[in-house]
Amino acid sequence: MVSQGKGGDNSDSDLLDRLYPVPLSTGVISLPGPTEASARALLKVLIHNRENYHLFFNDEKGFHNHATHHILAIYGLGASPEIIEDAYHTVHDYLKPAFKSPEPITEQNFTEHLGDAQYYAAYLEYFSEYLRDHTPNEAFEHFVLSSPVNFDPDLPANDVQDIKNAVKQGNKHPEMLNRFLAGLVHPFIHLAYGIEFGLPGQVAEGLASAAVHKNEQTELVPPSFFVKRTGPGLSTALITSALSALRIGTPALEEKRPTFAFLRRIHEHQKLAPSALGSSSMDDRYTAILANAGDTLVALVSEWADQWLEGTRSDADIEKRLEGMVEEVVWGNVIWYGVGGWQARGDADRPFNADFFVAHLVTSAIFLLTLVLPSEDLPYPPAPLARRLTLLKAYLATCAGWYISRGNGPIPIKEFYSSTHDRLTAPPAKPAPPSASRKPLSAPGGPWERIIANAIAHPDEHIAKAVRSFAAFATRWGGRPAGYFAGGGEDGLEGREVLDGTLFVRAASLTLDRLGWAHESGQDLGRWDRDGFSSSSDDGELNSPYL
Repeated sequence: MVSQGKGGDNSDSDLLDRLYPVPLSTGVISLPGPTEASARALLKVLIHNRENYHLFFNDEKGFHNHATHHILAIYGLGASPEIIEDAYHTVHDYLKPAFKSPEPITEQNFTEHLGDAQYYAAYLEYFSEYLRDHTPNEAFEHFVLSSPVNFDPDLPANDVQDIKNAVKQGNKHPEMLNRFLAGLVHPFIHLAYGIEFGLPGQVAEGLASAAVHKNEQTELVPPSFFVKRTGPGLSTALITSALSALRIGTPALEEKRPTFAFLRRIHEHQKLAPSALGSSSMDDRYTAILANAGDTLVALVSEWADQWLEGTRSDADIEKRLEGMVEEVVWGNVIWYGVGGWQARGDADRPFNADFFVAHLVTSAIFLLTLVLPSEDLPYPPAPLARRLTLLKAYLATCAGWYISRGNGPIPIKEFYSSTHDRLTAPPAKPAPPSASRKPLSAPGGPWERIIANAIAHPDEHIAKAVRSFAAFATRWGGRPAGYFAGGGEDGLEGREVLDGTLFVRAASLTLDRLGWAHESGQDLGRWDRDGFSSSSDDGELNSPYL
């Protein structure tokens, strides 16, 4: 165990036991494989990473330490203890050693050092101590979702300009939700693993990660997202009016299904076209979107949310609609990645453009099932409804910004479905001899066992995360038939009538076609694509500060 002097970590063994218990869950999908031995290997790795390595491993570019994400993903997919240890050893050569912060973090100086990576260890200790006496969901709500930890009540915070003016005047709004979604949503992913698996230590690291990220996207997490909805629901003061409406025979809540009109609006909006973003550099494009089109994105997200919540009269109504909202965001992210990546594969004989950045929209979307939707199967109760809605809107705005930054390319759903496959199987087994009394079935099996086995064996830390997301989505929505999304009029996304639950296995298979079937190929494995969904095929050097 490293000392306080090396990592700024609290070496209290009782606290470590509380922060890293045997996982309370194996994740949102229940697969056979996790055992007591693999849980012990997991905890050994998590604690070692906490005590020995920093959040970032490149001072100039701010590349993230993904070790715990990878390990938790393969643990949830059923990896053996040996695979867990092997996967962790692949990162030792490049991670940055942990180091002590210049001073401790207290309630008095909490805001002062936000955005400064030198204080990661101090923030980690601060949040760890908070979790000694509070649950992870309480910490998440208090330090990320609550209004005071985003906007200082003693400073003006009516709009984005107020937030920026405060900085010019030497003040600072905390903007913790902004930071939570910064860095290509890495703090979001980090903390959500802890909520999903029931690991307070992972939650503490996620909070510390958010605290030291820059408030880089104020435009996408504006004060307006924190204003309470004025219609029925989300307010006990409106119960009377809602009950009155019910007494006079108001019809039951109308069913709504995703139409993916939001994706169509994003692609067709003139202000969001690559030529209108004010930057030709792929690395600078996300920043250009914030400056030039952040208000447009927020307006589109707010319109999307208002349309989903139209006609709701109670919190129960909103919870029901929230399920559809999350479904639309998840499918939308997979469409952006899968259909968009297939469309942008180019002419270089690559089967798929597996964009590294857009992949994070997939690997993060799985956590909407943990952080936004309530479930009896999760270790902790959900945050208040209004705050979950705020989180979902800010997350969608962030995801849309990233897709636009990668080229905002077309998404030809019909062509994608006619050109890809929904059934991949392992190589054929050796046939039984003609004299055998019992022969194996000749029909091909399902693809998921093959996909999961290859994801676990792949050394890239993002592959298992993506496949686990696809598997979770297929478990939840794989039975959706073609035509399920066909309604909604002409405003919806073209081609949605052919969408069905095989979207997820198609995207998963294409990902492995591009990056390699590690368990069975016997060939050199591929890498993520970084040229975006535009006409350029030049990968170039990756300089983005968002990794």
